[in-house]
Amino acid sequence: MLRVSRRSYVCWRCVFKSVTSDAIVSRSNPRLLPRANRPIWRRTLATVQHPASSGDESDSLLHASEEDQKREALPIRERLRIWDQEHEDEVRTILADFADAGELANTITRPQNVSMGVFQVTSPLFDGDELGDLRSDDAILKPGDMVELSSESSRRPMMAICLGRFNGYEHYYTSSGKWFTGLGVRTLFTVHGFVDPSELEPVIRELPSGETPLETLNTLQDLGHNPSRAAGASLLRKMLDFAHQAEAVYQENAGTLDASSAFIGDPVKHRYLTLHEIAELLLPQSYQKNGKFEPRALYAVHRALMQDEVFFRPLRQTGHKRSYIFEVSPLSEVHIIQRAETMVREYLEKDTRLLTQGKAPLSPVRSFVKTARKLIDQSRKTRQWTQSGIIGPSTGKAAAPAAPKWSSTDIELLEYIELWASYQKFPSYSRLQCFGSAILRALDRYQDAEILSASTGWTFLQEVGWIPTWEIPARYAIRFPGVEIKRGGGYVRPYFGNLDRHLKRDILAPLRKKWDDLTAYCIDSEATVDIDDAVSLERTSDPNKFWIHIHVADPASSIQAETPVAKYAELIPETIYLPGHFERMLPDSLSQDRFSLAPNRPCLTFSALVDKDGNLLDHKITPGILKDVVYMTGEDVSSAIEDRRKDPLVEDTEVVVGLLPKAKPAKRRMTRPKDLNQDQRSELALLSELGRAIQAHRLRNGATPFFQPRPQAEAYFHHLPQHEMDNFLSLMDDPSIRIAYSQRSGTDLVEHAMRLAGEVAARWCHERGIPIPFRSQPHAMQKAELVQQYTRDVFYPLLRAGIRPDDSQWRHLRALIGNDEITTRAQPHFTLGVPMYTKATSPLRRFSDLLVHWQIEAALLEEHRRGASLVGSKPDDNDAFLPFPRRRLDAMLPMIRVREKQARALAGGDGGDQWILQALVRAWRFGEAALPPTFRFTVVHVHGRRSVQGRLNWFERTATLRPDALNDMLKMADVRVGDVYEVKLKNVNVHSNQVLVEAVSVLEKTPDEVPLVPGPQGDGAQIQRGARTPM
Repeated sequence: MLRVSRRSYVCWRCVFKSVTSDAIVSRSNPRLLPRANRPIWRRTLATVQHPASSGDESDSLLHASEEDQKREALPIRERLRIWDQEHEDEVRTILADFADAGELANTITRPQNVSMGVFQVTSPLFDGDELGDLRSDDAILKPGDMVELSSESSRRPMMAICLGRFNGYEHYYTSSGKWFTGLGVRTLFTVHGFVDPSELEPVIRELPSGETPLETLNTLQDLGHNPSRAAGASLLRKMLDFAHQAEAVYQENAGTLDASSAFIGDPVKHRYLTLHEIAELLLPQSYQKNGKFEPRALYAVHRALMQDEVFFRPLRQTGHKRSYIFEVSPLSEVHIIQRAETMVREYLEKDTRLLTQGKAPLSPVRSFVKTARKLIDQSRKTRQWTQSGIIGPSTGKAAAPAAPKWSSTDIELLEYIELWASYQKFPSYSRLQCFGSAILRALDRYQDAEILSASTGWTFLQEVGWIPTWEIPARYAIRFPGVEIKRGGGYVRPYFGNLDRHLKRDILAPLRKKWDDLTAYCIDSEATVDIDDAVSLERTSDPNKFWIHIHVADPASSIQAETPVAKYAELIPETIYLPGHFERMLPDSLSQDRFSLAPNRPCLTFSALVDKDGNLLDHKITPGILKDVVYMTGEDVSSAIEDRRKDPLVEDTEVVVGLLPKAKPAKRRMTRPKDLNQDQRSELALLSELGRAIQAHRLRNGATPFFQPRPQAEAYFHHLPQHEMDNFLSLMDDPSIRIAYSQRSGTDLVEHAMRLAGEVAARWCHERGIPIPFRSQPHAMQKAELVQQYTRDVFYPLLRAGIRPDDSQWRHLRALIGNDEITTRAQPHFTLGVPMYTKATSPLRRFSDLLVHWQIEAALLEEHRRGASLVGSKPDDNDAFLPFPRRRLDAMLPMIRVREKQARALAGGDGGDQWILQALVRAWRFGEAALPPTFRFTVVHVHGRRSVQGRLNWFERTATLRPDALNDMLKMADVRVGDVYEVKLKNVNVHSNQVLVEAVSVLEKTPDEVPLVPGPQGDGAQIQRGARTPM
């Protein structure tokens, strides 16, 4: 801080020159620093600003006033209160030491602290009845594993060893000798089995008892209560030795690692590589043991990549067992960043001198500012700017704007802002963050923004028409390797030419069976356009045994595995159902017009012989052609057989902003209950009965039924006139949005049948040694007894009573189950209650299913050629005829899983959530829908003294309550998990996916003696004092 005589302290940032189009301030004259209430200067980073003084300056510097002398005699706290009252209009924004995700943090004086550990407290996602966990595989840690703790706001990472999971919270011991707790740590680097669990005992013995509540744990950590250095000496020494060894590897290869972009970067395309693949390109083989790099070598490469602020960024929401996927920027993108930095520096430095000398400025930034201001002003005639990471809805009709006249350098600056605000390429501690803020400050249009952050940059892009007003930020954060994002909607995959010409004749035509005597029931909603499965029933001579046939669309028979069509599908491995950005896996012409199930179209049929007790007696796979196809909705099937399943916890609340369109008629002929004959009704009823018997059999094997209705958003664009001019967008209106809870169809017949098909496909391939993407849960199998006990004693009773399991119960169950894995070796899938499983019923919208079909059909052709079954074959015997031998498939699965997680996280995670937040902003700020004045806020987690995370009783939105928003209702030390407060909205930010609230009153307080949820090794009863159950 700088000080002039008795005048107030002045932040060094304030002394630094600030430049706008309207004024120039000399860096050498702090007297001229303006007050914060002057609009064009409001967004400096100063904590104190001073107006220009008048009169005899020397007198004021040499002689203190009588009032100042009186103040000097006051206690310091009283003087600070007086100063605070007199300077209420000064800038108050101070960067926090501990910032939440998406916010700027103090990385200068706090480069490293234990709070940098990023934890995941999100709700689980579901794919049917399966728990779709989007965490990285490394999020399930074991005692003795070492992780790197880092965050977007930390310049220096920290190592920590997992001590185990006690009472639902994970405990860590860091390389600085600190101890802390958390939930599902998110890390980019893990060393499994770094130390033996027995070495943790001295540290664990010094931790609080297992019965200690979270609030006490937070207090102890705030007070610096940590295990003694003597207890953690061996752990500290090993972490230090590891860091030194990694540093030695880095020093030995510094020339290569520091210039890694020259070895890896592509001139125009992004590259996507795992840490192992990058290490193979940069390090000699001498660092490998048994074909694998040592952890110290991998960590050296990892740190080198993370220190680069431009070239290397890990993809978010991804991860697999080996390492994260790194996105390597092309040289052309780096050139844009370097050009933008040069232009902004010229603007900040050279233009100042030129204007002072009366010369014309040279920086292209001024031309950019002039054009951008016109567009912003034009946008604000009908749309209000907000601090909510989205501009307001249109308030009236305006004429279509003229095409903006951007120069080539203007486009480069726009692309830089897109990289900064949309793709969020730069870590928050990067110097590159300031250039985007400098451009926004030069525009002189965002004086009301609290901070000129990436969220403000996002709204700027909306105002100038670079992106539509309803764009979803998650599309840029959750990217698909090898796929470009199309501004305005959709994705751009590489051009493969006319894909239709790559279709071949039906290779299974000689093997196909015509299903003349069966009726295939396609049960799906009327809005579904890609019909990829149907079910039928075949009676046998034994009245207790039946064949259930699951008929699946068969694109694999006409699309070869090595064609451009296959590559096109692999890039987006699941159809994306994000509103406004629907994207099919296969080209539209192929999905709907050629392969969607219909009479006289090919299918691949998975058949299971079952009895009325649900036992699977036999199975087979048959290529076929459907004849009699009946299309129905699940509700109509339920009505026809008079059997509606009872789903607990389904809510019928909905919120609508805008006008909803009228329902469109189905594009296919739908059969209604009145159209069914008695035989068809009987078949559907029997299929439903058999499906429930099969499910009951799985439940006895440990299956865990998952269904928790989630809020979902639907967006409608039927009424929007959209104008596109030179790749810029202008929308004259806004999409309508409907939010409601997800509903399962009226019957569970389809779900049971589809899971049966997956089991049949897995068994059939396993018997023949055919490698496919088997789905398994090895972690759950290791804890099978605990999972069964917890679901039986805790989960099922809640569901049957219509009570929604709370977050701690979900976290506990997830910790027991672990992650799903994709492997080429068959293993049990615990939560489905089957010995092996794969997904095979959606080849039109899921690439892994298409891959399964390719493998199966190659085996069918080989059996036909040999005239004998392949049962009993070994995997290595099948390499000659399979399109994907095991070794190749093993190499493909990590990237397939990454892409699958991206698709699910986009539609079911942040992407869908941001549509809900858009509706919330329009309802709250602009009154487009009714909202309650206050909400119930249930505390989920307490982040020490930093913030409180909770859930609102409005579509279960996660919200944050900070200490300054408690409004003297209570203190942070008094907040307890499970407390319920009445709150009102303080801000909603779509870009950062954040809801901030402030307290109004305390509704319910959790007693301190409330028992805690036992840790994953608990037995379902309360853990006794002092007992610890490491995971």
